[in-house]
Parts: sequence; structure tokens; C-alpha cells
Amino acid sequence: MVLPFEPVPIVDVPDFGNLSAVTVCQQLKIQSQNDKEKLLEAKEKVYLKGFYDGVMLVGEYKGQKVQDVKKHVQKKMIDDNAAVIYMEPEKQVLSRSADECVVALCDQWYLDYGQESWKDMTRKSLQSMEMYSEEVRKNFQATIQWLHEYACSRIYGLGSRVPWDEQWLIESLSDSTIYMAYYTVCHLLHCGTLDGSGKSPINITAKQLTPEVWDYIFFKECKFPKTDIPRSSLNKLKREFEYWYPMDLRTSGKDLVPNHLTYCLFNHCAIWPNEPQKWPRSMRANGHLLLNSEKMSKSTGNFMALYEALDKFSADGTRLTLADSGDTVEDANFMVSSADAGILRLYTFLEWTREMIAIKASLRNGPLNTFTDRVFVNEMYKKIEETDVHYDRMMYKEALRTGFFEYQAARDRYRELSVDGMHHDLVFLFIETQALILSPICQIGRASCRERV
Repeated sequence: MVLPFEPVPIVDVPDFGNLSAVTVCQQLKIQSQNDKEKLLEAKEKVYLKGFYDGVMLVGEYKGQKVQDVKKHVQKKMIDDNAAVIYMEPEKQVLSRSADECVVALCDQWYLDYGQESWKDMTRKSLQSMEMYSEEVRKNFQATIQWLHEYACSRIYGLGSRVPWDEQWLIESLSDSTIYMAYYTVCHLLHCGTLDGSGKSPINITAKQLTPEVWDYIFFKECKFPKTDIPRSSLNKLKREFEYWYPMDLRTSGKDLVPNHLTYCLFNHCAIWPNEPQKWPRSMRANGHLLLNSEKMSKSTGNFMALYEALDKFSADGTRLTLADSGDTVEDANFMVSSADAGILRLYTFLEWTREMIAIKASLRNGPLNTFTDRVFVNEMYKKIEETDVHYDRMMYKEALRTGFFEYQAARDRYRELSVDGMHHDLVFLFIETQALILSPICQIGRASCRERV
């Protein structure tokens, strides 16, 4: 507070009252402006709850929530010359060249994601999607809620030109939000190359692909365009798109949920507003990758390139360890000790397979009539079903747990409890199914088992 002035209540915030700053300062026992950490905590508490739950106590918007009237109050203050637009970074921002960044006032193209009708359509799209995690779904919901105008262009770097103002480039997070639609037809436009040097299998050149041609391909009700492309060729492209779209799955990092992935939903809804069947069906977000429980960093030496992992652990060992590193949006953890142990497990399994092939003539044959036989068969089928569910959910750590570690443990119990020896058919059923279960993660293991069996 600034003496001799008294604070004036203008917003009532649940739990904090109508003088929320005073209340939180008292709660946190803040003594002065030198209590920086406590002040930052107080700011976060007051700003967040004040925006979402605060209710106006004065003025023409009295009784309404702050989040509902913020834009109206801002506009009125500017119109009355009581305020000006002022922008600055939330905190210090440094460029890759270590220069301090400032906010520049310049012309810019924006996409108005704040339109309620657009937001409602995107929420509808989200409701029908598989997100594989409730946390990810909530992050999308929160982003749709707060997202408003977003600068979608820039004047330097690589990228596509803004079609209505070609001095600008589409910035990277706004670009490529429906590029997957191109995948449905690219095989008919390229001939084994992606640089345009190959000849199209249906004799279409890049210059012929005008916006009107793309409209015809992507929109059901669009009339045939003025073009020298044969109708049969365009209809073939249109059929391919209609057959393969929508996008069944998009996987990406969790850091793109508050921007690029949400823009993807918005833009699909904008382009196909009357065709919900063209909207994305699922998105899977993952965390970042730690190395030995620490953030990877070249400066600290805690870093491993992909080729180094392949040289050290092999493709199978690397893939097995990555699968076992984590499933959720929490950061995965690649442990070198786990990689070593995983390689040993794979080697042991392949050596045991070789041993079973060598002694298969001595394995028990006949009916599967012992109790241990029936238990082992039941355990295998149970673990196969559980693993199938985990694979469908893309929970690879869980799939590895039930389909490899617990599957191997079931084999070990069967081997220990089989007084009359293991049955030939069950041994080779186990080898075959184990190789198949591991095949999405370790292809070489499957190939090795098949060759040896």
C-alpha cells in the first residue's frame, strides 16, 4: 500500500475477499518488496483466481465475472482515452545470440481464435477425440478457453507465404496444421522424390495445382475448377483424400498442446465446419526425454545422440529401453543401466530359444493334461490380452511389463513347476507369441526367433 492512500475494493475474489492483495500478503506474511519469492507466489494466486473467479464490484459491469468483461473494460478505457495499449515480455527473454528481446510495435496478421462460435466448434471436436490421457484433454480444454488473437505471420526465416500478403511468411506454429491432408494424395504427385524433380504418375505439375484445384480435391460440394488437368485425374485425387482422411492419430510433444496442436483442431474445424468426419480422431502427447534421471545437456556432458545409442545398445536395445522409459506426459527417463539389463534379457531369451530348438526332440509331447500346462496356457492368453489393450492405448511401458517381463516370469514358473518336463507345443507357442508380442518394439528379436524356430 502507498500511504496515505487506502486500497479501493473493485473485485471480489472467493477465499480472498474484496482486497485480495492485502489478504494474500497477510497470509504469506510478506513484509516488504524484498520478499521476491513470496510476492511472485502471491501474484500467481491473485491473478489466476481473480481472473477466473473474480466478480466486479463497481461500474457498469458490476456483478459480472472478470473473465467475461475484461475485453469490454479494456475497450471502454481505450475509447475514453483512459488507457493505452502497452506490451512487454512477461519476463526477460533472451535470443539464441544472447541478446535481450523487446516487444516491437509493427504490422502483423492475426488469427482470431477468440471467436466463441469457433471455440464452440473446436470444443465439439475435442469431445469426440481420443486423447489417451485426461491430463492432456484438460490442457486442450484450458488452451481453447484462454486462446484469443494469435500472430500467425513473420517477415524472415523459412516457411510458406501468406497467400493474401506475400511479404509475410506463415510462422511455424501456425503453419502445417492440416498438412496431413496432403499425405493422402502426395503419392500421385511425386515419383519417389519430394523435391519436385520426379514426374507425377498422373502427369500433374506443381503449377497446375491452383487454390481452386485444391478446393475441388478437399471439399465435397466444390464445383470442378477451370483447369487443364483431366477430370479423371482430379477425381482420382479427390477419391484418395475422401478414402484416407481424417487424420486418425497425431503424436507430438506436450509443449505443443498450448499452441500448434490446438491450432490444428481450430483450423480443421474452420476448413471443414460442416464435415465433422474430417476432424482429427486422436492425438497423443508425450513428455521430454531425460538421460539417467537428468535433463540432457551438451554443456554438462549428460547427452547421448541417437547414433551413439545405436552403437552402444543396438537398435533393439535402444527401442526396448525407450519403450520402458515412460508412457505418460511426464518426462521419460532413459537409464543406461536399464538398457544394459534389457539387452541381457533379450540375449538370454534368444539363447534359451536356441537351447529349446536343440533339445526339442526330448520335450514332452501328447495331450496338454497337467495342471501346470493349463495354468501356463491361461497365463499366456491373459498376458496377451492385457498387452493388446496397452498397445491400443500406446502405453508401451505397460505393454513391455505385461508382454515381456511378466510373460517371461510366467514361462519361468512353468519351467520350475513342470515335474514331468515342459510340453513341446507350449514351449514353441511361447517362443512364437513372445516374438510376436515384442515385434512392435524389437523387430530383430522376432526375426531371429523365426529363423531359429
